Amino acid sequence: MSLKLQGAGAPIEIHPIDPARIIGERINPSGKPALRRALLEGDWAAVADEARRQVAAGADLIDVNVGGKGIDEVAVLPQAVRAVAQAVDAPLCIDTRVPAALEAALDACPGRPLINSISAEKRALAEILPIVAERGVPVIALCMGPDGIPTDPERRLANAEAALEAALQAGMSPEDILFDPLVMTVGADDQAALTVLETVRRLRALFPDHTITGGASNISFGMPNRPVLNAHFLAVATVLGMNLPITDPTDPNLRFGLLSGTIFLGRDARTRQYMRYHRSQRSSQE
Repeated sequence: MSLKLQGAGAPIEIHPIDPARIIGERINPSGKPALRRALLEGDWAAVADEARRQVAAGADLIDVNVGGKGIDEVAVLPQAVRAVAQAVDAPLCIDTRVPAALEAALDACPGRPLINSISAEKRALAEILPIVAERGVPVIALCMGPDGIPTDPERRLANAEAALEAALQAGMSPEDILFDPLVMTVGADDQAALTVLETVRRLRALFPDHTITGGASNISFGMPNRPVLNAHFLAVATVLGMNLPITDPTDPNLRFGLLSGTIFLGRDARTRQYMRYHRSQRSSQE
């Protein structure tokens, strides 16, 4: 059972037993004043450049999130989606919880994008799920429910199961449901990494054929030397079952972390991927 996605180029398939893939996270105005300004001013060339940079660095999908202060998502998201789709062949991950913005973005997006996201919350199931089911596109199911983000793996799994059941009842195919275990920062809770990693492990055991994603860079928010924490987290999360992390492909530390996890799983034949990336980094520094 594989997840099928497509952008302006050829379709791709993602399966948990394959080497991990990357959703590029950088088109998100949170903490990026220059990108927020570009979105407000309609500087689509800057948005397109960011997409190209991530694909060149190894991103397999590009996340497009325009949510920020003063930004009208309904107006801006479809324009950003159109700019990215024209710039790269990779599939898009449309990142919004605003139904009208999602509809407009889907109208502007070629191929078969991924949607981020639904949850077991009533509002998400009532407003976002019907759009996703009607359009026949895959969606990320957050392990979150009516009471917010649980602090234990058991309730996160229960929310994942509830979201999956609702999606199946809406007519979606099982392979089109991805799970997000909810990566939270260790800066606010020193048990956050343990909780999410255990959730990943249990999700993989319970749903061996489903793709597991997550905002991997969240683990280090507010901490010093973030790339090091992120890289180690990615390696462990990959080994435990996260096969489509949302992260920054332009950071070599993170790419090495992901590639290390792929080696540890025995999914990098003769370590070719790792060595190829290592050589590319040495060449760029010479």
